[in-house]
Amino acid sequence: MLKKLLVITGALFLAACSSSSKLDTAAYPSVDERNDAELTSFIGQLKTNRPYQSSLSNQYVRQYSTVSPAQSAQRLAQVYNKWVGTRYRLGGTGRGGIDCSAFMQTAFATAFGVNLPRSTSEQRSLGQRIQKHQLKQGDLVFFRGNSHVGVYIGNNKFMHASSSQGVTISSLDENYWARTYTQSRRIL
Repeated sequence: MLKKLLVITGALFLAACSSSSKLDTAAYPSVDERNDAELTSFIGQLKTNRPYQSSLSNQYVRQYSTVSPAQSAQRLAQVYNKWVGTRYRLGGTGRGGIDCSAFMQTAFATAFGVNLPRSTSEQRSLGQRIQKHQLKQGDLVFFRGNSHVGVYIGNNKFMHASSSQGVTISSLDENYWARTYTQSRRIL
């Protein structure tokens, strides 16, 4: 039992993500960035008993397809207004502190009724990969080798749980985010 608890605790710790919009590094990754990539790789290799593909069933996609872009924007704005300023906490899932993947899990459940997996490493393979110029409201955007995630809200902006600012909105044009952008995925 203790071994199982340690494995679960370790997985939760490793599944969380971080970012910093104030970080400007040279061409070589910092020790933290290398560790994040190694942790993300390790997490991706962990096995789970939950079938995440089935959590994004056609009923959710059909439900979302009837939502207009204006309704989507309104729903995401409601989520943001509820969570704005909530501090970042590695492994956090509530108002006392939340990490980026838990914030995406909460945002999608609240705005669209879609259950996302808990970790960024699991979220990064959902849906269909799309090009940056194809982004629509509700698409996931990934950074730092897929170890940080946010949701695109339009006008080249995304909302996320930042390690330096908590729940916030950032621009894809900001130097840090433009430089560390990895991929976008459409799951709705």
